[in-house]
Amino acid sequence: MTTEDDQRIAELLRSVPVPESRVDLRRAVRDGRRRRQRRRVGGIAALTVLAGVGVVSAVQVGGTASPPAPTVPALAVSPAETGSAAPRPPVTCQASWLPQPIEGPVAVANRVDPTGRHIVGDIGTGQEDGRVVLWTDGTPVVLPAAARQPAAVNTRGYVVGTDGDGTGWLYRNGKLHVLATPPGYDAVLVHAVNGRGDIVGTARRSDDSHQAVLWSTDHPEKYRLIGQRGSSATGITEDGTIVGTMGERPYRWSPQGVAAALAVPDGYPRASVESAQGEWAIGMVPGARTGSAVQMLPVRWNLTTGAVSLLPFPGANGIAGNGDVLVADGAPLVVAPDGTSRRLPGRPEVRATEAGIYTAEGISDDGLTVVGAVYEKQAYRPLVWRCTR
Repeated sequence: MTTEDDQRIAELLRSVPVPESRVDLRRAVRDGRRRRQRRRVGGIAALTVLAGVGVVSAVQVGGTASPPAPTVPALAVSPAETGSAAPRPPVTCQASWLPQPIEGPVAVANRVDPTGRHIVGDIGTGQEDGRVVLWTDGTPVVLPAAARQPAAVNTRGYVVGTDGDGTGWLYRNGKLHVLATPPGYDAVLVHAVNGRGDIVGTARRSDDSHQAVLWSTDHPEKYRLIGQRGSSATGITEDGTIVGTMGERPYRWSPQGVAAALAVPDGYPRASVESAQGEWAIGMVPGARTGSAVQMLPVRWNLTTGAVSLLPFPGANGIAGNGDVLVADGAPLVVAPDGTSRRLPGRPEVRATEAGIYTAEGISDDGLTVVGAVYEKQAYRPLVWRCTR
């Protein structure tokens, strides 16, 4: 990381007014995801904050804070730059295009499997009409039209998601399967799948009651309810550890089904868990409130030790199995558990002044493959960053 990057990050972490974005990147790229989130029930993600309260970036804004803004550590300079006797192995990264098998002004890579081989995204207009695309070793396949809003892909190239009607689906070996909706529930929201074939999500009723659900890629017509009424499941690791919420508390379920609450940072009443890989999970806590808006602050858990920490950046888009956090602020950044970081480069054929605005959405288990998109010339094009040590 350069000195200019360090200064940029330091400025980002200071309390400053939230700037107005140069382009509406989040809205176009995440339109379908936001609409799915509006269907989430209490206790899931940002909707756990306060009913009817808006959400803004975690960058500090003016106004009365409740609770007060946390004290967070600054990002560290790479040991290689400080002359440490044991520097981290250097990492070099290169961005490249993902091929687009169909036309569309909004083409984004959303998720990558733990190995980095399988990438899933969609191509469309950004208005929930996107066709799902699966890239395997760079070769694209367009999924059947009934597949919408992909949520995750596993090491076998199986893709899961939820259509606009709240029906869960599985794409396996070239065929689309419907995930069972538990009797008495009106819809499901599918979140994750692991290499063993475990799929997790949340079922809900019209009265907004809800419960976590576990499916299998081998038997999508079967299901098992997890936890108690009021639970949600938002992530699953390769060993079968499930993360989510129980009411307003972050929770985990062991592969044997043993439930345990995750710690919440001191001074915060609640937290949500967004995803997990390896022994790590990331989520959000509600921070300062300004008028009708609440800042959402990213947090990271170590699922082995139970430790929780607030993260010193405005948001976290993903977590790797080695604890690397993916931060996207227009020029994506990967931050290691020790605080050292590396900025992902733009495409080498484009000058810095023409590099566009980048978004990074998914990261592999070893932190060496990142997927996302770049906005330029009024369109979004899918990208993959491949890194080597």
